[in-house]
Amino acid sequence: MKGITILEDRANKKRYLQIDIAELDKRREQIEDMMDGLIAEQRAGQPTVSLEQLEKKLRKQGKL
Repeated sequence: MKGITILEDRANKKRYLQIDIAELDKRREQIEDMMDGLIAEQRAGQPTVSLEQLEKKLRKQGKL
């Protein structure tokens, strides 16, 4: 994507996201979608929580 650079460390792991400020205003939604994808990729394989479990926890904490 124009104005976006993903930088990797020496082990070729994605580490940094460099965003051209001028592009940020033009493409905010696309950038947010890309960041969501990168976060999801990073979290692949982690344990998940069902919606029911989350709702139960939030009710217990008084947040729902």
